[in-house]
This record gives sequence, C-alpha cells and structure tokens, in this order.
Amino acid sequence: MHFTTIGDTGGTAVLFTHGWARDHRDFIPTAEALAPIARSYLVDLPGFGETPRPDGVWDTGAYADHALAFMRDQGVSRFVWVGHSFGGRMGLRAGVRAPQSLIGMVLAASAGIPRNRKPQDVWRGKLRQNIFKFKRDMAKTQAERDALERQYGSADYIHSGEINMRDIFLETIREDQTADLGRINVPTEMIYGARDTDTPPEVGQRIAAAICAGGGQGRYVELPELDHHTVLSRGHHQIALAVKTMIEKEAAR
Repeated sequence: MHFTTIGDTGGTAVLFTHGWARDHRDFIPTAEALAPIARSYLVDLPGFGETPRPDGVWDTGAYADHALAFMRDQGVSRFVWVGHSFGGRMGLRAGVRAPQSLIGMVLAASAGIPRNRKPQDVWRGKLRQNIFKFKRDMAKTQAERDALERQYGSADYIHSGEINMRDIFLETIREDQTADLGRINVPTEMIYGARDTDTPPEVGQRIAAAICAGGGQGRYVELPELDHHTVLSRGHHQIALAVKTMIEKEAAR
C-alpha cells in the first residue's frame, strides 16, 4: 500500500484507514495533532489513492488482514486503529481477528451493520431497485445504462463503477457484522456526527451497545451539527483526543 508517516518516530503507532473512495489525506490534520506523541501511518487502501486494487474480490475481512500484515511489515506489534466509514468496517473485523495487536480503536462514522429502516422506506428502496433493474435490462445501449445508473444509483455505487471497484463495493455493502460485535474486547470509541445520513447515529449507538453487551468496552460519542465527512474535518480534534486518551491509558499500565 502507498502510505505516509507523520509524527514522533518513538511515539505510539497509530494506523489510519480511510472511507470508501477517499484516501490518506483525510487524516492528515488528525495525525498532525497527534505528532508529538504518536507515529501515524496513513495508508491508501487497495483500490484507492495511489494503491492499485486487489486482484480478487475482497471483503472487509481481507482488507483488515492486509492492513494488519502491513503494520507487521513496519515492525509494529501494537497500535491504535483509527477508521472512517469503510475503514471502520475494517477496524471491527480487526478487533475480532487480532485483538492482541490493538491498543484500542477510534471509529468515526463507521459502517458495519445495516441501518434501521422504517418498513415503508424498505419497500420504497426495493421498488426503486426493481424499477432500475427493469429499465437497465430494457436499455439498448451502454449510454442508456450509464444514464440509468446516474439516475438511480448512489454516489458510491456510481463511483465504484468508474474506478473498477463495483464488485468489491457490492461485496462490502452486503456485509452484516452484528453477530461478531460481542467478540470485540479492545477499547472502542465510536464517534458520529449528529447530521450524518450515510451512517446515522443509531448505527454507532447499536455497535457500541453490542460491544458492551459482549463484555467489551464500547463508548459512543455524538458531535452536534457534524455529518459523515465533517466529523473528520471539524471533528478531527475529538478523534485526536480519543486516540491520545488511549495512548495515555496504555502507558499507565
């Protein structure tokens, strides 16, 4: 993976994993805030930024394993995992697969479980999907199919086709990690913007509650007025504070 490092070479290691269709630059302000106490690794995940896509159709488990192997290759045995959205999905996988490697996790606007939807919203979504599939099957040209995708598809769905990542995108959004959340036993802070409509606060609340129900340490924090992306920009000091607190607790042990 393409990556850059920021901060004290003797500081605690922190891995930053970005959201879908984003890259390492999203976390530069947070890493700079932590520079006096942490050695931050900011990666471009496979398929994004300057890192080529995987050869196969990876799920978030494969992405998590790749990131864990990357940190081992850097000579890092324990670190704090910071993830946004898609990177949060990966973090939840890592929390189950390699707790011995994690000091803790700070997950901002993390996905990983289905949203709670009203029955009428589920019905509307399925109807819209069926209409799209019918019109796509009836389309005679690629230009017509592309126009239908722009009309009916989400921004991430459209972009995933443009960057040749549609197969991985569809694999990812089908995942439901609910059954595994109770197995996470590393300190996990869930930070969400109150105005997030992509991964709304109820998602973070349910993830934190499921971690706690399994005996783990899940904490939910909600930032007023922020949304899916401003939780990283305007909210970066809150993320940095959560990481700093985990580093201090680890040092005090």
